Amino acid sequence: GKRKRRALVFAFLLAAFLSGAVFSLLPGGFFGTWHRLFSLFGLTDFSRNADGAPMALHILPVGKADAILAECDGKYLLVDGGTPDRGEQVCRYLARRGVRKIDFVVNTHPDSDHIGGLKAVLEEFPAERFFTPELPPDITPSDFAYTDVIDTLREKKIPAEHLSAGEELSLGKAAVQVLAPVRAHKSVNDNSIVLRLVYGGTSFLLMGDAEAEEEDDLLESGAELRSDILKVGHHGSKTSSTQAFLDAVRPRFAAVSVEADGNGLPDEEVLGRLSHMGAAVSRTDVSGTLLYLSDGKQIIPKTER
Repeated sequence: GKRKRRALVFAFLLAAFLSGAVFSLLPGGFFGTWHRLFSLFGLTDFSRNADGAPMALHILPVGKADAILAECDGKYLLVDGGTPDRGEQVCRYLARRGVRKIDFVVNTHPDSDHIGGLKAVLEEFPAERFFTPELPPDITPSDFAYTDVIDTLREKKIPAEHLSAGEELSLGKAAVQVLAPVRAHKSVNDNSIVLRLVYGGTSFLLMGDAEAEEEDDLLESGAELRSDILKVGHHGSKTSSTQAFLDAVRPRFAAVSVEADGNGLPDEEVLGRLSHMGAAVSRTDVSGTLLYLSDGKQIIPKTER
């Protein structure tokens, strides 16, 4: 009867609490308990779809913001962390993935919807290196989302390094090519760090909030832009994803990180251009977490819903 059901619920909650209390004393802290609790109670965890994949790209549903995890050979790259109120969500996802240390944290640019959640991440996870674009002083932000992260970096004694076109990082056997910024711009968005990840014969282009001016820089730079997956710039805004740029990229898959809040994003024209060239478009507001798995030859897309 009701008394028996209540007793079962109480027993489950007590077991979960005690398990959490015990696990929280183990390495990995509070967020590290999530991975263990999911396993203990047989709960489904979408991120486990990446288990066994040589390389995986996870695009998290953090609203009209960006938080992207790339993993290869046990190495981790986090690109942006969403808004400040999404930081714990990002931490939970990383913990469920079994992340203990982040090799590279890249903030594409310091707008709050890209840098804000990184404060929580940097407090919870050791980070080997942190990168952010070098901005002219007159457009360097002074809001708390930015200054809180800078303060956390100082506390952790992690230098804020800059990246510019032509540099390259190694994420296990995957190459992380830095395509932009090519030069300084007056807008924060057009100073975005643009990354092209290459694993075997597969490639992923992450645009940050780059708009038409920075897309023109990329076209003029002569860099290889052709990529299997395009993380669409600036949440699908009409200020980005020009036809000339998309013609150079020719993506098979396009991912849009966006919120279903009636703000007109992603722009219908942008979606039309992508669909017209045959790209399979996925959106975080519709499909939740977007996951792309690569074995170096082919890409398998998966969505949370």
